[in-house]
Amino acid sequence: MAYYVYILRCEGDSLYTGITTDLERRFSEHAGRGGRGARYTASHRPIRFEAAWAAPGRAEASRLEYRIKELTRPEKERLISGGTPEGFGLTHYFRVAVTNTGRAITMRFICYPKCTTCQKARAFLDERGIEYDFRDIKQDSPSEAELRVWHEKSGLPLKRFFNTSGLQYKALELTRKLPSMTEDEQYALLATDGMLVKRPILVAEDFVLVGFKQAEWEAACV
Repeated sequence: MAYYVYILRCEGDSLYTGITTDLERRFSEHAGRGGRGARYTASHRPIRFEAAWAAPGRAEASRLEYRIKELTRPEKERLISGGTPEGFGLTHYFRVAVTNTGRAITMRFICYPKCTTCQKARAFLDERGIEYDFRDIKQDSPSEAELRVWHEKSGLPLKRFFNTSGLQYKALELTRKLPSMTEDEQYALLATDGMLVKRPILVAEDFVLVGFKQAEWEAACV
């Protein structure tokens, strides 16, 4: 059985942390359906899920719940935005994508809408009825924490995450500079501007694809 640790944003801009085996059902309970919500959400109505993590088991979920509850409000907001508070490891947990009410999003599609390759990739997903959460990489740049997770899961060299044909890459002379940069420096640089990042990116629970190659996407998605 899967266990999830979640953070809800509630009325009054407050945050509530809990554990469940079914995120969508739990949101419904917190919203007052069935009378099985928490005492806190009975007086602070839930607005949306801000973050959720899958845990290996109940014990691990309980440990993460406790650690999140011990964080300060700014630290919780940092965790929600994809950062990691100092000393707060998430090695054994996987962040899952969900809608505001807890419905699982099987994939995240990160792209630049004006990019023709991204348009082809989106058409590929739509034609096959594959559900995904859309994200404009220019308007919502990936964070360092996200890039680290995606890089590790992709199994690709970090250089593959750079948009080497982009204007920014050329203006910053990264062909010359990149070989002497550390991975930490590269993550930090990528996070400054979504247009530096190779697109499209397809993020699933067990894989990450960078760039669109139809045969590769067929093998992973269909």
